[in-house]
Formats: sequence, C-alpha cells, structure tokens
Amino acid sequence: MIEEGVFILEEQDTIEELIELDSRAFEINSKRKKQLIDITSQYKKEEENIIAEYKKQIEDETREVAQRILQEGQQEIEQMRIKNREALEGMELDFEKSSKEITEEIMRKIFQSNNTYNHG
Repeated sequence: MIEEGVFILEEQDTIEELIELDSRAFEINSKRKKQLIDITSQYKKEEENIIAEYKKQIEDETREVAQRILQEGQQEIEQMRIKNREALEGMELDFEKSSKEITEEIMRKIFQSNNTYNHG
C-alpha cells in the first residue's frame, strides 16, 4: 500500500512538473512570438528608413545632376553668344572695310574720270 501511495505521489509530482513545464513552455513560446513580432516590426522600420534614405539620396543626386547639366547648358549658350557676337563684329568690320574700299574705288574712278574730262 505504501508503495502504491508513493507511486501516486510520484505520479502527481510528475504530472505537476509536466504541467509546470508545459506552462513554462507556453510562456517561452509566447515571449518568442512577441520577440519575433517586435523584431519583424523593427526590421520593417529599418527597411523603410533605408528605402527613405536611398530615395532621398537618389533625389539629391538627381537634383545635383540636373543642376550641373543646366549650368553646363547655360555655359555653352553663353559661349555660343560670345562666339556669335565675335563673328558678327568680325563680319561688321569686314563689311565696313569692304564698304570703305568700294567707296574709295568709286571716288578714285570719279576723280580719274573728272581728271580725264578736265584734261581732255
């Protein structure tokens, strides 16, 4: 009988230990699930931050490249204006020179014609 009582007590102790282990396992499992949820949430936040940072970098770099291209374009336009102005000035000087030469030639011919007419 005593052996039966000891067996029942041992059985009860074993059942209590199993219940306690099951309870601890449930708590550990619950903690792990909560940690997983927290880690997943943290990961998503970090991922969003990384994406936002890359997006900002891309926008900044795009803005810088666009600004640089615009500046280069404006410099090229200014260089073209200078070259065009220089070309026009050169053409004006050539025209003035040609006009002066033509006028001098006409005047010379008129004077030659007058000299020939007056002497002849």
